[in-house]
Amino acid sequence: MKKDAGFAQYVVEDLFAYLSDVSARAMFGGYGIYRSGVMFALIADGELYFKISNEQKEKYAGLGSRPFVYTKEGKPYEMLYYFVPEEVQENNHLFRQLAEDAYELALQKTSKKTAKKTSKKLTLKR
Repeated sequence: MKKDAGFAQYVVEDLFAYLSDVSARAMFGGYGIYRSGVMFALIADGELYFKISNEQKEKYAGLGSRPFVYTKEGKPYEMLYYFVPEEVQENNHLFRQLAEDAYELALQKTSKKTAKKTSKKLTLKR
């Protein structure tokens, strides 16, 4: 993966110009896209991907999307992040809707992780 700082800047400053709390952080050769500290998208090889659920795969495939796949030790791994086609990026209404869905999903996952950590900390030993 190659880092593309110019594309990351475009994503944050142009595509998400309507939001003040979006940022990009370099990671694993690409960028994580965060809103209020919650990662909901990523940039890899100069392409934007949104976090999705299994139920959204068909919807994204219908938009001409594909999953983010990385290779480790020669084995491909598919993640629940799907490519955001240029046509979607140019459609403000659809882009914002999908971005909001990705953020809400990421927020739910983050809340569940936090709840698990908190419940482990509160467990009393007898």
